[in-house]
Amino acid sequence: MSTAEIADNKWELEASKPPVATAGGILQILVIGFFAGLFAWMVMFAFQGIFGAKRDTLADQYGRLTVDGKAPAPTQ
Repeated sequence: MSTAEIADNKWELEASKPPVATAGGILQILVIGFFAGLFAWMVMFAFQGIFGAKRDTLADQYGRLTVDGKAPAPTQ
């Protein structure tokens, strides 16, 4: 094996290691963690809206409106 091939292999080995001990690497981990947490927070509220308790809002009354624009009293 030539000296150039050995140097090339060492460079490839160093380049394949993630920079987790540097300030830039730590910042990248924190930013990705923040966005993952933000995404999980949004998905949590989406699931609460889909599977949570049903509330009788104006949007829910839209299908029950009569011709005069009044909705019947909500049933519980």
